[in-house]
Amino acid sequence: MSRFVCKYEYSNRFGTPRHCWTCIGRHGAMHLHISGPYTHSGSETWSAGLETHYRQPPEYMADDAPSHEKCWLLGCPCWHDGTSLYASGHYLPLWMSNPHDHEAMFLHLQGEYRERFGVKADDAP
Repeated sequence: MSRFVCKYEYSNRFGTPRHCWTCIGRHGAMHLHISGPYTHSGSETWSAGLETHYRQPPEYMADDAPSHEKCWLLGCPCWHDGTSLYASGHYLPLWMSNPHDHEAMFLHLQGEYRERFGVKADDAP
């Protein structure tokens, strides 16, 4: 049984659908968002972003102040990092192939969590 708290949210601000998945564990959280479609130059485009929220700074951020004194996701100080390029190349095609399979998205995010926080499946989160 998973010890992650996972949540899916859908919103439609200003007529643009936005899908968000979060997986929260004891080390931090993963947050994925996919928005669109946007019409640009006559074609549809989508945007995606994957964010990592750390409760303790990773080594490469050890000398940095927290990104947020009170993280909107964790409710405590966090060190935050993100990527849209990776999310667009990895998660966007996964989602577009089956947009209603939230369980698959959560499983992928849990794998990201384990990799980014350096934990094994049996001691996660």
